[in-house]
Amino acid sequence: MRKLEWIFLVLGLALFIVLLDRVGWEEILRRLLTLGWAFLLVLGVSGCRYLCRAAAWRCAFAGRQDTPSFRDMFQMRLAGEAIAYLTVAGPLLGEPAKATLLRRRMPMLVGLGVTLIEAGIYGLTSILVILVGLVLGLLRVTMDEKMQRAGWVGALLLALFLLAVAWLLRRRVRFLSAAVNWLARGRMGRWLAPHRPRLTELEDHLLRFYGEHARDFRALFLWNCLAQAFAMFEIYIILGALGLRATWEDLLILEGMSKVFKTLFFFIPARVGTDEAGMAAVFQVLGLGFSQGVSLALVRRLRALVWSGAGLVFLSRYALRRNQ
Repeated sequence: MRKLEWIFLVLGLALFIVLLDRVGWEEILRRLLTLGWAFLLVLGVSGCRYLCRAAAWRCAFAGRQDTPSFRDMFQMRLAGEAIAYLTVAGPLLGEPAKATLLRRRMPMLVGLGVTLIEAGIYGLTSILVILVGLVLGLLRVTMDEKMQRAGWVGALLLALFLLAVAWLLRRRVRFLSAAVNWLARGRMGRWLAPHRPRLTELEDHLLRFYGEHARDFRALFLWNCLAQAFAMFEIYIILGALGLRATWEDLLILEGMSKVFKTLFFFIPARVGTDEAGMAAVFQVLGLGFSQGVSLALVRRLRALVWSGAGLVFLSRYALRRNQ
Protein backbone atom coordinates (compact mmCIF):
# COMPACT_ATOMS: atom_id res chain seq x y z
CA MET A 1 0.00 0.00 0.00
CA ARG A 2 2.88 2.33 0.83
CA LYS A 3 4.48 1.67 -2.57
CA LEU A 4 1.17 2.32 -4.34
CA GLU A 5 0.84 5.60 -2.46
CA TRP A 6 4.22 6.76 -3.77
CA ILE A 7 3.34 5.70 -7.33
CA PHE A 8 0.11 7.75 -7.28
CA LEU A 9 1.95 10.72 -5.79
CA VAL A 10 4.71 10.62 -8.42
CA LEU A 11 2.20 10.33 -11.27
CA GLY A 12 0.21 13.24 -9.86
CA LEU A 13 3.33 15.38 -9.50
CA ALA A 14 4.34 14.58 -13.08
CA LEU A 15 0.92 15.67 -14.33
CA PHE A 16 1.13 18.78 -12.16
CA ILE A 17 4.50 19.80 -13.64
CA VAL A 18 3.34 19.15 -17.22
CA LEU A 19 0.27 21.37 -16.71
CA LEU A 20 2.27 24.22 -15.17
CA ASP A 21 4.84 23.98 -17.95
CA ARG A 22 2.09 24.16 -20.57
CA VAL A 23 0.62 27.31 -19.04
CA GLY A 24 4.07 28.78 -18.41
CA TRP A 25 5.84 29.29 -15.10
CA GLU A 26 6.04 33.06 -15.52
CA GLU A 27 2.34 33.24 -16.40
CA ILE A 28 1.42 31.21 -13.32
CA LEU A 29 3.54 33.45 -11.08
CA ARG A 30 2.01 36.56 -12.64
CA ARG A 31 -1.52 35.29 -11.98
CA LEU A 32 -0.73 34.38 -8.37
CA LEU A 33 0.79 37.83 -7.78
CA THR A 34 -2.31 39.37 -9.38
CA LEU A 35 -4.39 37.68 -6.70
CA GLY A 36 -2.50 39.60 -4.02
CA TRP A 37 -4.46 40.51 -0.91
CA ALA A 38 -7.54 38.80 -2.30
CA PHE A 39 -5.98 35.54 -1.08
CA LEU A 40 -6.75 36.64 2.49
CA LEU A 41 -10.37 37.01 1.46
CA VAL A 42 -10.23 33.50 -0.05
CA LEU A 43 -8.93 32.17 3.27
CA GLY A 44 -11.71 34.00 5.10
CA VAL A 45 -14.47 32.61 2.88
CA SER A 46 -13.08 29.08 3.06
CA GLY A 47 -12.82 29.51 6.84
CA CYS A 48 -16.53 30.35 6.87
CA ARG A 49 -17.17 27.08 5.02
CA TYR A 50 -15.30 25.14 7.71
CA LEU A 51 -17.25 27.01 10.40
CA CYS A 52 -20.52 26.02 8.71
CA ARG A 53 -19.48 22.38 8.62
CA ALA A 54 -18.46 22.53 12.29
CA ALA A 55 -21.90 23.97 13.10
CA ALA A 56 -23.53 21.21 11.04
CA TRP A 57 -21.47 18.58 12.86
CA ARG A 58 -22.58 20.04 16.19
CA CYS A 59 -26.22 19.68 15.13
CA ALA A 60 -25.65 15.94 14.73
CA PHE A 61 -25.10 15.68 18.51
CA ALA A 62 -28.76 16.71 18.99
CA GLY A 63 -28.12 18.44 22.32
CA ARG A 64 -26.14 15.65 24.02
CA GLN A 65 -24.59 16.58 27.36
CA ASP A 66 -21.14 15.54 26.17
CA THR A 67 -21.22 17.75 23.04
CA PRO A 68 -17.80 19.43 22.62
CA SER A 69 -17.51 23.21 22.46
CA PHE A 70 -17.79 24.87 19.07
CA ARG A 71 -14.11 25.84 19.18
CA ASP A 72 -13.04 22.24 19.81
CA MET A 73 -15.29 21.00 17.00
CA PHE A 74 -13.84 23.54 14.59
CA GLN A 75 -10.30 22.40 15.48
CA MET A 76 -11.24 18.72 15.15
CA ARG A 77 -12.86 19.49 11.81
CA LEU A 78 -9.62 21.04 10.53
CA ALA A 79 -7.56 18.14 11.89
CA GLY A 80 -9.77 15.60 10.11
CA GLU A 81 -9.75 17.62 6.89
CA ALA A 82 -5.94 17.74 6.97
CA ILE A 83 -5.78 13.94 7.20
CA ALA A 84 -8.36 13.58 4.43
CA TYR A 85 -6.49 15.97 2.13
CA LEU A 86 -2.91 14.84 2.64
CA THR A 87 -3.24 11.05 2.71
CA VAL A 88 -4.17 8.23 0.34
CA ALA A 89 -7.85 7.27 0.65
CA GLY A 90 -8.26 10.49 2.63
CA PRO A 91 -12.09 10.53 2.86
CA LEU A 92 -11.98 6.98 4.23
CA LEU A 93 -9.55 8.09 6.95
CA GLY A 94 -10.74 11.63 7.70
CA GLU A 95 -14.12 10.76 9.21
CA PRO A 96 -12.86 7.95 11.51
CA ALA A 97 -10.05 10.32 12.59
CA LYS A 98 -12.63 12.87 13.75
CA ALA A 99 -14.46 10.15 15.65
CA THR A 100 -11.17 9.12 17.27
CA LEU A 101 -10.63 12.70 18.47
CA LEU A 102 -14.04 12.51 20.16
CA ARG A 103 -13.16 9.28 22.00
CA ARG A 104 -12.16 11.07 25.20
CA ARG A 105 -15.69 12.45 25.52
CA MET A 106 -17.90 9.60 24.32
CA PRO A 107 -17.82 5.97 23.10
CA MET A 108 -16.13 5.50 19.75
CA LEU A 109 -19.29 4.18 18.10
CA VAL A 110 -21.34 7.21 19.19
CA GLY A 111 -18.63 9.57 17.92
CA LEU A 112 -18.47 7.72 14.63
CA GLY A 113 -22.26 7.87 14.35
CA VAL A 114 -22.53 11.66 14.72
CA THR A 115 -19.54 12.12 12.41
CA LEU A 116 -21.05 9.93 9.68
CA ILE A 117 -24.42 11.68 9.99
CA GLU A 118 -22.83 15.04 9.18
CA ALA A 119 -20.60 13.58 6.46
CA GLY A 120 -23.57 11.77 4.90
CA ILE A 121 -25.75 14.88 4.73
CA TYR A 122 -22.84 16.90 3.34
CA GLY A 123 -22.40 14.17 0.74
CA LEU A 124 -26.06 14.48 -0.25
CA THR A 125 -25.77 18.27 -0.66
CA SER A 126 -22.63 17.69 -2.74
CA ILE A 127 -24.52 15.28 -5.00
CA LEU A 128 -27.24 17.92 -5.37
CA VAL A 129 -24.63 20.48 -6.47
CA ILE A 130 -23.13 17.96 -8.91
CA LEU A 131 -26.59 17.19 -10.34
CA VAL A 132 -27.48 20.85 -10.89
CA GLY A 133 -24.03 21.62 -12.31
CA LEU A 134 -24.19 18.63 -14.64
CA VAL A 135 -27.64 19.57 -15.97
CA LEU A 136 -26.58 23.20 -16.53
CA GLY A 137 -23.42 22.01 -18.29
CA LEU A 138 -25.34 19.66 -20.58
CA LEU A 139 -27.76 22.44 -21.50
CA ARG A 140 -24.93 24.86 -22.19
CA VAL A 141 -22.26 22.82 -23.98
CA THR A 142 -22.72 21.04 -27.32
CA MET A 143 -21.05 17.64 -27.18
CA ASP A 144 -20.88 14.40 -29.08
CA GLU A 145 -24.27 12.64 -29.07
CA LYS A 146 -22.96 9.65 -27.10
CA MET A 147 -21.33 11.91 -24.51
CA GLN A 148 -24.53 13.95 -24.23
CA ARG A 149 -26.59 10.82 -23.73
CA ALA A 150 -24.17 9.48 -21.11
CA GLY A 151 -24.34 12.81 -19.29
CA TRP A 152 -28.14 12.75 -19.12
CA VAL A 153 -28.09 9.13 -17.94
CA GLY A 154 -25.66 10.16 -15.18
CA ALA A 155 -27.91 13.06 -14.18
CA LEU A 156 -30.93 10.73 -14.08
CA LEU A 157 -29.07 8.22 -11.89
CA LEU A 158 -28.02 10.98 -9.46
CA ALA A 159 -31.62 12.24 -9.23
CA LEU A 160 -32.92 8.71 -8.62
CA PHE A 161 -30.29 8.17 -5.94
CA LEU A 162 -31.34 11.32 -4.07
CA LEU A 163 -35.01 10.31 -4.30
CA ALA A 164 -34.18 6.80 -3.08
CA VAL A 165 -32.28 8.15 -0.05
CA ALA A 166 -35.18 10.49 0.78
CA TRP A 167 -37.63 7.57 0.55
CA LEU A 168 -35.45 5.29 2.70
CA LEU A 169 -35.17 7.96 5.38
CA ARG A 170 -38.88 8.77 5.44
CA ARG A 171 -39.80 5.09 5.61
CA ARG A 172 -36.92 4.35 8.00
CA VAL A 173 -35.98 1.34 5.94
CA ARG A 174 -33.12 -0.67 7.44
CA PHE A 175 -31.21 -0.87 4.18
CA LEU A 176 -27.78 -1.32 5.79
CA SER A 177 -28.92 -4.27 7.93
CA ALA A 178 -30.60 -5.90 4.95
CA ALA A 179 -27.46 -5.45 2.80
CA VAL A 180 -25.19 -6.84 5.55
CA ASN A 181 -27.47 -9.85 6.09
CA TRP A 182 -27.49 -10.55 2.35
CA LEU A 183 -23.70 -10.28 2.09
CA ALA A 184 -23.28 -12.45 5.19
CA ARG A 185 -24.80 -15.40 3.32
CA GLY A 186 -21.85 -15.49 0.94
CA ARG A 187 -18.09 -15.60 1.33
CA MET A 188 -18.02 -12.36 3.32
CA GLY A 189 -20.08 -13.90 6.11
CA ARG A 190 -17.07 -14.87 8.24
CA TRP A 191 -15.57 -11.38 7.93
CA LEU A 192 -18.86 -9.56 8.60
CA ALA A 193 -19.96 -11.67 11.57
CA PRO A 194 -17.94 -9.79 14.24
CA HIS A 195 -19.01 -6.40 12.84
CA ARG A 196 -22.75 -7.00 12.39
CA PRO A 197 -23.83 -5.85 15.90
CA ARG A 198 -21.86 -2.59 15.55
CA LEU A 199 -23.21 -1.91 12.06
CA THR A 200 -26.76 -2.51 13.30
CA GLU A 201 -26.21 -0.17 16.25
CA LEU A 202 -24.79 2.47 13.92
CA GLU A 203 -27.82 2.21 11.63
CA ASP A 204 -30.15 2.52 14.64
CA HIS A 205 -28.36 5.70 15.63
CA LEU A 206 -28.73 7.19 12.15
CA LEU A 207 -32.44 6.37 11.84
CA ARG A 208 -33.15 7.53 15.39
CA PHE A 209 -31.53 10.89 14.68
CA TYR A 210 -33.71 11.44 11.60
CA GLY A 211 -36.90 10.31 13.33
CA GLU A 212 -36.50 11.96 16.74
CA HIS A 213 -34.51 15.10 15.95
CA ALA A 214 -36.15 16.55 12.84
CA ARG A 215 -35.25 20.11 13.82
CA ASP A 216 -31.56 19.27 14.23
CA PHE A 217 -31.67 17.34 10.94
CA ARG A 218 -33.05 20.39 9.08
CA ALA A 219 -30.45 22.67 10.70
CA LEU A 220 -27.67 20.26 9.77
CA PHE A 221 -28.88 20.18 6.16
CA LEU A 222 -29.12 24.00 5.96
CA TRP A 223 -25.65 24.53 7.47
CA ASN A 224 -24.19 22.18 4.86
CA CYS A 225 -26.07 23.98 2.07
CA LEU A 226 -24.53 27.23 3.33
CA ALA A 227 -21.10 25.55 3.27
CA GLN A 228 -21.70 24.68 -0.39
CA ALA A 229 -22.63 28.30 -1.10
CA PHE A 230 -19.37 29.51 0.47
CA ALA A 231 -17.43 27.06 -1.74
CA MET A 232 -18.98 28.64 -4.83
CA PHE A 233 -18.42 32.15 -3.46
CA GLU A 234 -14.76 31.24 -3.09
CA ILE A 235 -14.60 30.45 -6.83
CA TYR A 236 -16.29 33.78 -7.58
CA ILE A 237 -13.69 35.72 -5.57
CA ILE A 238 -10.72 33.90 -7.13
CA LEU A 239 -11.95 34.35 -10.69
CA GLY A 240 -12.82 37.99 -10.00
CA ALA A 241 -9.30 38.63 -8.70
CA LEU A 242 -7.91 36.95 -11.84
CA GLY A 243 -10.01 39.27 -14.03
CA LEU A 244 -12.77 36.84 -15.01
CA ARG A 245 -16.46 37.50 -14.41
CA ALA A 246 -18.38 34.33 -13.51
CA THR A 247 -22.15 33.85 -13.62
CA TRP A 248 -24.06 31.77 -11.08
CA GLU A 249 -24.35 29.07 -13.76
CA ASP A 250 -20.55 29.04 -14.12
CA LEU A 251 -20.14 28.68 -10.36
CA LEU A 252 -22.53 25.73 -10.14
CA ILE A 253 -20.92 23.95 -13.08
CA LEU A 254 -17.38 24.53 -11.81
CA GLU A 255 -18.08 23.49 -8.23
CA GLY A 256 -20.11 20.48 -9.39
CA MET A 257 -17.35 19.26 -11.68
CA SER A 258 -14.74 19.98 -9.01
CA LYS A 259 -16.57 17.61 -6.67
CA VAL A 260 -16.65 14.95 -9.39
CA PHE A 261 -12.86 15.11 -9.78
CA LYS A 262 -12.37 15.04 -6.00
CA THR A 263 -14.45 11.87 -5.83
CA LEU A 264 -12.77 10.16 -8.78
CA PHE A 265 -9.20 10.84 -7.61
CA PHE A 266 -9.57 10.64 -3.82
CA PHE A 267 -6.77 8.05 -3.67
CA ILE A 268 -4.08 10.54 -4.79
CA PRO A 269 -2.55 12.50 -1.87
CA ALA A 270 -3.81 16.11 -2.04
CA ARG A 271 -5.13 15.16 -5.52
CA VAL A 272 -1.88 16.54 -6.94
CA GLY A 273 -2.23 17.27 -10.64
CA THR A 274 -5.77 15.92 -10.99
CA ASP A 275 -7.48 19.04 -9.63
CA GLU A 276 -5.54 21.24 -12.04
CA ALA A 277 -6.15 18.91 -15.01
CA GLY A 278 -9.85 18.61 -14.24
CA MET A 279 -10.42 22.35 -13.89
CA ALA A 280 -8.36 23.08 -17.01
CA ALA A 281 -10.50 20.65 -19.02
CA VAL A 282 -13.78 22.11 -17.72
CA PHE A 283 -12.64 25.70 -18.36
CA GLN A 284 -11.61 24.80 -21.89
CA VAL A 285 -14.98 23.18 -22.63
CA LEU A 286 -16.81 26.22 -21.23
CA GLY A 287 -14.63 28.56 -23.28
CA LEU A 288 -13.15 30.24 -20.20
CA GLY A 289 -9.50 29.44 -20.95
CA PHE A 290 -7.21 26.54 -20.10
CA SER A 291 -4.80 28.64 -18.02
CA GLN A 292 -7.62 30.16 -15.96
CA GLY A 293 -8.68 26.67 -14.89
CA VAL A 294 -5.16 25.75 -13.79
CA SER A 295 -4.88 29.06 -11.90
CA LEU A 296 -8.16 28.49 -10.06
CA ALA A 297 -7.10 25.00 -8.98
CA LEU A 298 -3.68 26.29 -7.86
CA VAL A 299 -5.17 29.01 -5.67
CA ARG A 300 -7.59 26.54 -4.10
CA ARG A 301 -4.66 24.18 -3.50
CA LEU A 302 -2.71 26.92 -1.71
CA ARG A 303 -5.78 27.65 0.42
CA ALA A 304 -6.17 23.95 1.25
CA LEU A 305 -2.51 23.70 2.25
CA VAL A 306 -2.82 26.66 4.62
CA TRP A 307 -5.85 25.16 6.39
CA SER A 308 -4.26 21.70 6.36
CA GLY A 309 -1.26 23.17 8.12
CA ALA A 310 -3.56 24.59 10.80
CA GLY A 311 -5.28 21.21 11.04
CA LEU A 312 -1.97 19.43 11.60
CA VAL A 313 -1.13 21.88 14.40
CA PHE A 314 -4.43 21.09 16.13
CA LEU A 315 -3.90 17.37 15.53
CA SER A 316 -0.49 17.50 17.21
CA ARG A 317 -2.01 19.33 20.18
CA TYR A 318 -4.63 16.60 20.63
CA ALA A 319 -1.91 13.96 20.38
CA LEU A 320 0.10 15.69 23.12
CA ARG A 321 -2.96 15.92 25.37
CA ARG A 322 -3.61 12.22 24.90
CA ASN A 323 -0.05 11.33 25.92
CA GLN A 324 -0.21 13.44 29.08
